[in-house]
Amino acid sequence: DDKLKKLVEQHGTDDWTLIASHLQNRSDFQCQHRWQKVLNPELIKGPWTKEEDQRVIELVQKYGPKRWSLIAKHLKGRIGKQCRERWHNHLNPEVKKSSWTEEEDRIIYEAHKRLGNRWAEIAKLLPG
Repeated sequence: DDKLKKLVEQHGTDDWTLIASHLQNRSDFQCQHRWQKVLNPELIKGPWTKEEDQRVIELVQKYGPKRWSLIAKHLKGRIGKQCRERWHNHLNPEVKKSSWTEEEDRIIYEAHKRLGNRWAEIAKLLPG
């Protein structure tokens, strides 16, 4: 990570092939991904502000709930994965936040016996 940081300091973020040529066993894509998703000091990893939440809501209304990289471009310091998780875990008004009902517990239990840990498939069986 330190070497990648130094290389970005020296060469900037426009030529990942050049940067990768200085790192053994790393592709240009791997270097770019590591920088953009983990090491970039402009990344915000802390709590979300009310303004950011409102902006995510507006952008989801404008672009839909699948274009996370595009949405993230409008939020300085946030990446698509953060925006997607914020939407699905906190902001999406369609996600139920109340306690599980006995019926939902039963559906989950039965589906898990049948499907194992395939949670996305199990979730599709639940109402709401």
